Formats: sequence, C-alpha cells, structure tokens
Amino acid sequence: MARDETILERLSGGLRSAPGKVATWAGSRADFALPLRAEELAAADRIATVVLPLGPYRNLTTMTAALFAFHPNAVVLNHAADRVFGSRYDPFDDLGPERWRAFKAGALRLLQHGRKSSYGGNVLFSHAFRGGSLRHLYAARFGSTLLKPNATALFWKDSMRFQNRFLAGRPEIDAFIAANAQSVFLFPVRNPMDCARSNLATGHSRHLVAKGDAQFGPVLTRILEALRWFRARERAAPERFWSFTEAELEDRFLDRFAAFCRLPCSAGWREDAPKTIEVAPRSEHAASSRDLYARLTAEFFADDPAMRARLERFL
Repeated sequence: MARDETILERLSGGLRSAPGKVATWAGSRADFALPLRAEELAAADRIATVVLPLGPYRNLTTMTAALFAFHPNAVVLNHAADRVFGSRYDPFDDLGPERWRAFKAGALRLLQHGRKSSYGGNVLFSHAFRGGSLRHLYAARFGSTLLKPNATALFWKDSMRFQNRFLAGRPEIDAFIAANAQSVFLFPVRNPMDCARSNLATGHSRHLVAKGDAQFGPVLTRILEALRWFRARERAAPERFWSFTEAELEDRFLDRFAAFCRLPCSAGWREDAPKTIEVAPRSEHAASSRDLYARLTAEFFADDPAMRARLERFL
C-alpha cells in the first residue's frame, strides 16, 4: 500500500508540474525559432565585451557571475550551453561577424527568463539567487529588471563546456580570439584540492574525466592541466586572458577585475561587490592529497614560477 501511495504521489506531482514544463519547452522553442527583432539586434550591438570563463566547474564561477550580475553595465547568461550549442546562436560553430551578432542577441533573449541547472537563462534563476541575500540585494538595486538597458558586457557562465570545445579544436582558440575581438577569458582559481573534491561530490567530474577515473587524483590532474593550458595563453596575451585565485580577492581586486572586463568601477557596484565575494572556508585535506598536489604543481608549472607560487599558497 505504501509503495502504491508513493507512486501515486509522484504521478500527481508530475501532472501538477506538466503545464509548467510544457510552457518552458514552448518558450525555449520560440527563443530559437523566432526571428531576431530590430531592438534585440540593437541591444546586441551595445554589447562591446563578452567574457567567457574557462576551467572546471565548482571553481568560483558563481561568485564571478554575481560580480557581473551586480554591475549596472553587465548581464549574465547562466549555463544554457546544452541549448545554444548546435543552434543558430552557437558562437563556436561559425566565426563570422553575423553569427557573433546573432549569438549576442540570442543570449540577451535567453537571459530574460530561465531555470536552474543546465537549462539556464538569467543568473537570477540559478540556485545562488533563489531567495537569500543575493536576490534581495539585487532587487534593492535593480528591482525586477532582467535585461539592464545600459548593458555593455555579457558574461556567459558555462566554463568547462567552453574549455572542452577549445581543447577539442572546435574551434581552435587562436582562431576564435582572432575572429572575435570583443571576447576575453577569465579563469577563477579556487583551491584546486577543494575544487577537485567538490567536483567529485556533485558529479561535475564527468566534465573532466571518464566515469571510471572519477577519483581525487585524476580529477585534480585535469584541473591543473586546464589551468596550465590557460596560463600559456595568459602569458602570451594578458589583455585577453586573466586568472585570479581565491587568495587574491583583496589588493585592488575590483579595480583589476573591472579593467580587464572593460567595465567602469561604479560607486554602487563597489558597494555591492564585496557582499558577493564569499569563499567557503578551506577544507582540510589528507597528507597524501597535499603531497600529490605539491608534486603536480611543481611538475606542471616548472616553467611558470609565478603561477606555481600562487598555487603553493594553498598548501
């Protein structure tokens, strides 16, 4: 009897949510099928900078997204790569200027609604903004506005999905940055040991390693390899690539952040931004994990002593 009641409860819940799911499906279809309107293209033309984070998930990208969300000249598209990739908005499939314009216009359309998880949309619908202090802080500053009228920067938060595309050469990142002068790339660095453990706990490690390799060592290795790949480009083109660690969120961080992302340092943003920069306390790691981290850091960054020193702060 109890099992039958459980089945009926689940069926009832599914039926209650069905209208919302149908509406979401229909809305998503319309987002990609309907022609872009003149006003949407005009808004896209005002976007002068597109910031793409790279690196693993669980790596300060939510905090970074909040910094953009609270800036009066920035908007955030959360996830949605599952829907954008392969569509007429995909900026990686076609490097021409018309596709870039369509991507920006499409992203602005998608962020006018949304859901949590991979479906994505406006970051206000993400888990980080569902109730709590961030949502209230945003409402106090911007009300119910989803698409800020003075937005000049777009941040698209789906970091490892982007990096995996570039690592696979779809497209080559050098071709992408040559074609799209408005694009810049961020790599936030959480304590890599914490990042590895968090990816394993949440299942996001599937974006880093095969299922059979979902263990601390292989995941940590992939995280550091991703950073090494990024650093090679950051050292060659620091105006297009910038990394920062959780240990570097002081010392004029906001000034450096705004300058790199081509944003003004407004007074309201300076007031709000510190409230979004919250990094969970460091976890303790076994001696064997710290030893592995020290060895991999020394190996992967032997020719990059500056990055090695930054990473050794986590030991």
